[in-house]
Amino acid sequence: MNDVATEIVREEDPEKIEEQAGQVAKIDEIEEGAPWNIVEEAFLKRRSIRKFKKKQVPAHLIRRMLEVGRFAPSQGNCQPWKMVVVRDREMIEEMENYCAGECRKIAGMVDYTVHEKGTFARWKTEMLAKLLAKWKPNSMHPVPFAAVSLVARNRFAVFHHPPTVIFPLMDKRGIGHPEIDLGIVGTNIVMTAHSLGLGTCWVGLASFLNDSPEWRERLGVEEPYQLIEAISVGYSLGKPTLNTVSRETHETAWFEAGKKDLVY
Repeated sequence: MNDVATEIVREEDPEKIEEQAGQVAKIDEIEEGAPWNIVEEAFLKRRSIRKFKKKQVPAHLIRRMLEVGRFAPSQGNCQPWKMVVVRDREMIEEMENYCAGECRKIAGMVDYTVHEKGTFARWKTEMLAKLLAKWKPNSMHPVPFAAVSLVARNRFAVFHHPPTVIFPLMDKRGIGHPEIDLGIVGTNIVMTAHSLGLGTCWVGLASFLNDSPEWRERLGVEEPYQLIEAISVGYSLGKPTLNTVSRETHETAWFEAGKKDLVY
């Protein structure tokens, strides 16, 4: 190997670079039961915020969130996303009204609970609800179905009246599972917002906008991009992130030393 090639190898070897600079990485050992560090605690105290102050978020903080989001990992570093930011209150209210209208249409077709038991209307809507549940089990899950019913009855807001809404658009050409990459970049944005003292909430019902040619045009959602989620951003009312809350534990299969254990 000639001298030039040797120099290239030397410069591309991270361990040798650290040794030459006298900056060998030091790994701190964390003992079992040690307090949560600042990053862990941030994740444990983050909350979905559904009540926002009217105060607008400074634009430079939104740009800061987007910049951290840009560094999110993605499969093959494909980065199958682009962002749309809406800070116009009238436009946000229009989006709210449109999505609420779509919720009312769906609830009118499949919310059989509004009809008396034993009636034909209840039987018909219940059968339709069951058919849709088989066709779209995720969308017709009891949780989003309940949210749709509440929105239809004006008891729940879609976007929760935030001053800013961020739409991470998904590029359907992304390799593997681009929807997972979108979730990761969204998590980067949400956690950055949390670190800046802001509240956020994922809004799945925002996907109704993707089905509207008019809203796709207004928001600049062009093929191959798709609007599947939104993130409401603002200053939260109250102090919901002071304490952690309990969460259900999940069974984990743990393989080690030739055997399988179940841990919780």
